[in-house]
Amino acid sequence: MPDDDRSAGRPRQPSDGPGPGYGYRSTGRRGPVVPPALLETRHRRFTEFLLPAAVILAGVLVVVAVGFVVSRAVRHDEPQAAPQVQPPALGDLPVNPPDQFPIPLESDSPSPSPSPSPSTASPAPSRPATPPARTSRPTPFPGAVSIARTGIPGLVDLTGEGTRDWVHWGEQSTFSLERKATGGFAILEGAPTAPRFRHGLSPQRFSWTGGNPVDHSDGTPTGIRTCDKGNGFTLSVPATTSARTLKLYVGARAARGKLTARLSTGGPAATATFTQRGGGLGTTAFVITYRAPRTGKLTLSWLTDDSFDDNCGGVALEAATLR
Repeated sequence: MPDDDRSAGRPRQPSDGPGPGYGYRSTGRRGPVVPPALLETRHRRFTEFLLPAAVILAGVLVVVAVGFVVSRAVRHDEPQAAPQVQPPALGDLPVNPPDQFPIPLESDSPSPSPSPSPSTASPAPSRPATPPARTSRPTPFPGAVSIARTGIPGLVDLTGEGTRDWVHWGEQSTFSLERKATGGFAILEGAPTAPRFRHGLSPQRFSWTGGNPVDHSDGTPTGIRTCDKGNGFTLSVPATTSARTLKLYVGARAARGKLTARLSTGGPAATATFTQRGGGLGTTAFVITYRAPRTGKLTLSWLTDDSFDDNCGGVALEAATLR
């Protein structure tokens, strides 16, 4: 008879355990009852562990299978060693009997000629060494000076001609010098030498404006002169890499004068002469064009190269312009 039937009609005994729904029956004999929630939890835990394990196992099997297939393919690709060919059976005869020797045969190919020994080889003729090519360097510019003679007009305008500077000698006295007030002393005379005289014998007239110490002149025939061989005058002007022109108004009386122009930076000098044999004063103009390789000076000397009169034959100096 079932337990439930045996317990029918009996008074209900109080239960010491928890009430219904916690693993105990409400009637009859007490027995373990698993709650549905616990069963679901166990089933879910079993599923969570079993499925990942199955996936991992399947992956391992796939990797092992792929490795096996690859190893078999590699083995099939390796070349097989060819079996050694066994020589045919010769019985008891040796391959090379001791009483037989190989007979050499003539070869159709020509034998190589013996190479000459180092002692008998003739040395190659030595060639003279080719000298290195010479590189030509540009010749530095030494400077240039040229002198040309020209005529003099009746009236010389020093202001219009001397754009950089101008100078006139002897307007007031033997040692007087009239010059451009704004010329910056570009034209300089060297130390005066004796004998030295003022003269008014020039056939030309010299005019200027803006001078110092004489402001202007409408035209003067004055100048200075010297006597005897070797005496004369010296001048200097600035020299640069740009071409410049100096015009020098000079004269001579019973003498031959010599003009020498030289750059302080080096190079050849330029010379010119002027001769007057009569007793009167002859005049001329020298045009000196010059250019220096670097900043320097142009020095000039106008000297009596020869005197034809013991009574004061020599050279004269009237004016100079620079542009």
